[in-house]
Amino acid sequence: MKRFINIVIFAAILAGVVFLTFSCQPEDPPKATIFVIDEDNNPVEGARVIVKAPNSDSSHTIVYLLNEAKPVADTQWTDKEGKVLYDFKYESIYKVEVTKGTDRDHPFERRGIGILILENDKNYETTIEINEQTVFN
Repeated sequence: MKRFINIVIFAAILAGVVFLTFSCQPEDPPKATIFVIDEDNNPVEGARVIVKAPNSDSSHTIVYLLNEAKPVADTQWTDKEGKVLYDFKYESIYKVEVTKGTDRDHPFERRGIGILILENDKNYETTIEINEQTVFN
């Protein structure tokens, strides 16, 4: 009987350790991947991507990236695949504004807008098309 009680106690302790070890895993912070394309669905290299709070007119808005906090907005440029990657610190909603300057084929600046809806343990992917008609307000 004493042996049975010792086995039950050991099993309960082992179950508790396993439960605590695997059930209390912290959530991964949110990530985002932004793809920028043109009117012909081609990736746009060198487009400026600005991520900012939806109410970006306020002087107190901050973008919380994983390793730093940036006041008002964060700016990055797309790679040759038209892509920008972000690691954020908190769940949130951000506004995205994309611009690409003029070139030989495009005499006017092209723009696009979008949003990021960030959740822990998820990589939010969005595609933003830029064109000459988009206007930022």
